[in-house]
Amino acid sequence: MDFDHDTRFVRIRAGETTDAYNPKQRSRDWAAADELEIHGSLSSSSSRRSPNGLREETASNAYLTVTDPDCDVRLGDRIRPQPDDGRLWTVTGMPSRDTNPFTGWQPTLEIQLTEWKG
Repeated sequence: MDFDHDTRFVRIRAGETTDAYNPKQRSRDWAAADELEIHGSLSSSSSRRSPNGLREETASNAYLTVTDPDCDVRLGDRIRPQPDDGRLWTVTGMPSRDTNPFTGWQPTLEIQLTEWKG
């Protein structure tokens, strides 16, 4: 299944490196990230602003519906639009495959995203 007016996005997954402070532990290395182009449609869900005495933060939630239900997206990955417009979301929920209960057809993958500013 394809959307007639889909948008291009890039899935960014951090590489792994040995933790400098604890060699037995692995840590994320965003400088050695793996990128994968994906196509889908973004719908903004909500946003909230959290002011406090030291700083203000705004968190925006969105859902990305991808036309490939087998797309390799995991919790903790980052998503940015292509071409890059400065926005960057983090996958904050387990990606789920929509399934038709009568036929078992899985047309899309739904990905919960959050973007933090501030």
